[in-house]
Amino acid sequence: MAIDRTKLKTMDKLKDKGFDTASKIKTLDGRLILKNGLTGEMANIFDLQDAIKANHSELAWLMDGEDPKPERKEAADADDDRAGNTRTGVYAETYAAGSY
Repeated sequence: MAIDRTKLKTMDKLKDKGFDTASKIKTLDGRLILKNGLTGEMANIFDLQDAIKANHSELAWLMDGEDPKPERKEAADADDDRAGNTRTGVYAETYAAGSY
């Protein structure tokens, strides 16, 4: 997998303008992009911001890679209120009216 040259140029331009950390890149908005003359890199900057917000590696972004998404697994001892479940567990009920 090779590094995308246009993304690398965008990173170089961001570094030259002082946006050298993820937190600084996340703060960029349209006005700051215009003010710093980065309009040609706007699409790549927005893609990079999305990658940072999703905890996606900047290196993976440069190389057009994908981080695997973690599987969501339900805890084995979680209460299951679906029909047909015979396990006992702790159930909580809420009442609309005040007293019991």
